[in-house]
Amino acid sequence: MRIFISITAVILFGVLTADSVAQQQEPLVIRAMKDELHRNIERLSLEGVSAPFFISYTVKDVHNLQIRSTFGALTVVDTTHRRMHDVRVLVGDHAQTQEHFVGGDFSLSFDDFSQTLTLEDDYDAIRRELWLSTDRAYKNATEALEKKRAALRQQQVPEDYKDVADFANADPVVSISPPVTTPCDVTAAEDRVKRLSALFASYPQIHDSRVQFSLQDMMLYFVNSEGTVIAEPRRLAVLLAVAATQAENGEPLTDFVVHYAVVPSELPDEETLADEIHQMAAALVDRRSAPVMEDTYTGPVLFLDQAVPELFTRLYLGKEGLFASRMPIMAGPMAMMAAQMQKRNLGDKLGKRVLPKGCTIRSVPTTAEFDGRQLPGAYTIDAEGVRPSDELLLVENGRVASLLSNRTPTPHSIASTGHQCIGIGMASTNGIGPGVLDIQMQEGPDASEMKELLIEYARDEGLDYAYIVRRILPATVPELSIDDDLTTRISMFGMSGGAGAEPLGQLTRMYRVDVSDGSETLVRSVEMLKPGSSALRRLEASSDRDVWNTTIDGESPVPGFGAFISIGRSVAGVSGGVPVSIIAPKAVLIEDMEVRQEKRPITPRPPIVASPLAD
Repeated sequence: MRIFISITAVILFGVLTADSVAQQQEPLVIRAMKDELHRNIERLSLEGVSAPFFISYTVKDVHNLQIRSTFGALTVVDTTHRRMHDVRVLVGDHAQTQEHFVGGDFSLSFDDFSQTLTLEDDYDAIRRELWLSTDRAYKNATEALEKKRAALRQQQVPEDYKDVADFANADPVVSISPPVTTPCDVTAAEDRVKRLSALFASYPQIHDSRVQFSLQDMMLYFVNSEGTVIAEPRRLAVLLAVAATQAENGEPLTDFVVHYAVVPSELPDEETLADEIHQMAAALVDRRSAPVMEDTYTGPVLFLDQAVPELFTRLYLGKEGLFASRMPIMAGPMAMMAAQMQKRNLGDKLGKRVLPKGCTIRSVPTTAEFDGRQLPGAYTIDAEGVRPSDELLLVENGRVASLLSNRTPTPHSIASTGHQCIGIGMASTNGIGPGVLDIQMQEGPDASEMKELLIEYARDEGLDYAYIVRRILPATVPELSIDDDLTTRISMFGMSGGAGAEPLGQLTRMYRVDVSDGSETLVRSVEMLKPGSSALRRLEASSDRDVWNTTIDGESPVPGFGAFISIGRSVAGVSGGVPVSIIAPKAVLIEDMEVRQEKRPITPRPPIVASPLAD
C-alpha cells in the first residue's frame, strides 16, 4: 500500500488593522494569536516600569517527513507535526530597548528560544500558552532593560553607536498567501533512499554512511502590534548522502552529496544521485591512502563546482561579510570579552573595493526561478514582516555598496532591508540572509579554460604544483562521528586555525595539480586559510554561471551559542538552516592562498577489526 502525506494550510485571516478580512475566514489559531496580542498590548504593565511598546507573535506550523537509511536498511521513517511559537516583547522605546544586552551572569531565559504550541485547534489552549509566554517575556524584558541601563552607566558607548536606535520602524504589511499542498509518495521515497544507501555496501573501506530524505512543509504565521499579519508557506526538500572513514593513521575523513529543492520532484533523479554517490564514495576511499599535506603552500588555488558557492558563503554570508550586525552591550566578566568577540563586517569597507572591477553581487530574493528551476531561497516577505526590494546591490564594480539587514539598526544600516529570513529544520533559527544571491563577473574565461589559467599562474610563480578545490563541507551539513565521541567534536570547535588565521572550512575534495602535465592527485590533512583582501581583489572568475542551493546558520539566541546548535545538529544527524540560492560563476581562481597541514586536537584510533563487508 502506498502512503501519501501532504499539508494544506488554511491561511486567510485578519489581525488588528486588517478589517477587510472577514471574521469567518480566520483560522482559529490566528484568531487566538490576534486576540491575545491585542489583550496584552492594552493591559500588560507593571507599576514603575515601562509597558511594552511592541509585541509580535510568530508561529511555525511544520509538517516534517524524514527517511534515513544505512547500507540499504531503513533506520528512521518519521512523520511529525509540530507547532513552535516565539514571542517578542519590547519595552522602553525604539531608541532603547532591552535587546542587544548580555548580563554578567550570562543567564538564558525561555523566551530566548522557540516554545512548543498545542497542535490542537483549541482557542483557549493556544491563548493560554501565548499568555504565559508573553508574561514571561515581559518580566524578563523589564529586568533586562534595568540591567542594561545600569551597564550603560558604567561603560562608554562606542562613538559610532551613540546615535543608533535599538529598533527600526517598519510599515505594517498584510500578506495572505493561498494554501499549499506538497504530495509525497512515502513508500517510493523509502525505496529510493534504501537503494541509494545500499550503494555504499560496495565500499567496505567506508566505516559509516547515511542517505536521508527530508521534506518540510511549513506555514509561517506572524502578527505584531503595528498591524502586520503574515501567512506564508515555506517548503524545503533535502536529499543528503554523507559518509565517513579513517586513514591508516586514524585521520577522520568525510564527504557528502547534498541537494535542496522546493519540492521533491525538483531533486535530481535517482540515476544522477547514484552517479554522484559513487563518485563521492570512490574519492573518499582514495583519500584513505592519499598523500598528506606536509609543507606550507602559498600560491594560486582554483575553486570548482560546489566549492564556488561555499567559498562565497564562507566569505560574505556572515557577520564578517555582507550582514549588518551589532555587538550587544555586555556586563560583568562578559564586558571584558566584548572586544575579542566582536567581528567586524564589511560596513567599514562601504565604497571601497573588496573584489575585482566588474564584479557585482546582488540580493534578488523575489527571483523564484533560474534556468527553469525553482529557488528554495526565494521569498517575498521576511520573518519580521518586511518586504525586501526585488534587488539590493551589495557589491558594485568590486566596491561594497550596502549590507543586508533586519530591524536591528547598526552604524551602517538604520532600517531593515527585509532580509531577516526564515530558518527551516531542527534547531534552525531565523537569521539574516540574501534569499537569492546573484554573483556576476563582467567578463572572464569559460570555466573549462580555468585549469590552464591555474597552471599558467603556478608556472609564473615558479611552482611545481597548484591546487584545485571541488568540495567544501557546508556548516549546516551534519557530519558522521567516527568514534561517536562528542568530546572530539567539541574539541574541534575550539580550533581556530592559529593566531590571526581562520580556516576556510573542511575541504573534502582537494587535488594537487602537477604543473608539468596537469595530472591531479587527491590530498588529505589539508587546511586552507581564508584569503586576504588583496588576494580577493585580484581573483579571476568564469563568465558562465550556475545555481546552487544551500542553507546557512540562523542567528544564535545568545553570542557563542551557535556552536552548540551545530554540535546538536551533528549528533541528531539532521540538516536545516536558512535556505539560500546562489547564482555564481562555475569557476573562481584566487592567486594568493595559504594552504598547510591540518591541525587536529584528537585523532581517534581506527577500528581494530575490519568491516564485515570486507570479508
